[in-house]
Amino acid sequence: MHEFGIVEDILATINKIATEQKFKKINRVTIQVGKLRQVIPENLQFAFSVLAENTIAANAQLVIDEIPITIRCQSCNQKATIADFTYICPHCNSSDLEILTGKEIILETIEGEK
Repeated sequence: MHEFGIVEDILATINKIATEQKFKKINRVTIQVGKLRQVIPENLQFAFSVLAENTIAANAQLVIDEIPITIRCQSCNQKATIADFTYICPHCNSSDLEILTGKEIILETIEGEK
């Protein structure tokens, strides 16, 4: 499950920010995950609850927002959001696409107590 690796990286960043901001406890963490990362939210939640145990983020709420797959067609230069990994331009049916979003993992917000 690659979700554990993702959570390890997130927790490392949380710890760094918590130290810099002098947080004593983290209550809520919001992340954005691109659809192309093929993350299963339930697995990510589970990994977070296990790995955050005995850390500053223990019992913190993890909020996961999905970033859709957006493309730019190299043939017609139109942008579009695609669903279910269908890599065809909805405007001209070309498959010559540039992926603009969907690969990201973004730590959006950390809420805590000082």
